[in-house]
Amino acid sequence: MSLTLQTPVVSRISDEIFARLQVLVSGSAGAYSFVNVVRPTKLATYTPQHGLIVLTRGEVARVPEIDCPGNPPAVGMQQTFLIRVHIAPSEKDATAVEVYEDVMEAEIHKAIVNDPATWHTFGDLAINADLGAQQTVVSDGGYDGMAIPLTVTYRVTEGDPYTVRG
Repeated sequence: MSLTLQTPVVSRISDEIFARLQVLVSGSAGAYSFVNVVRPTKLATYTPQHGLIVLTRGEVARVPEIDCPGNPPAVGMQQTFLIRVHIAPSEKDATAVEVYEDVMEAEIHKAIVNDPATWHTFGDLAINADLGAQQTVVSDGGYDGMAIPLTVTYRVTEGDPYTVRG
């Protein structure tokens, strides 16, 4: 599918989150260098490995409390992103899994909250954002890592998801 140059606001927010997480791959961000950041395709063409970040979208919801009247009116939306990290250290690694979780979560928080005053706007695309509590991820009955929910609230023109409304 060919995409136009214009992308919906929620896609631009997703791009900004992805870009912030990419800083963690270079190793210059802090205490832990992640192996990669991916946004899965339909075929999920990545191999889970220790330190891999997978960015996905969760639920989207309308937030009528922040709608704005006008011509055209603006509608409030809330999108939850899931920042999932595969944690699978070597069996010979004596480091407790909780230490990996704590360090990785701290590094992700630092990357997302890159400017304490304006991080939540994602370049003036959003109104607010909230990093939720870490969640344990299990797969096939075993431990797979952790996930951090990131809920972003934004407003767009009614009938036009490409146009940001502050």
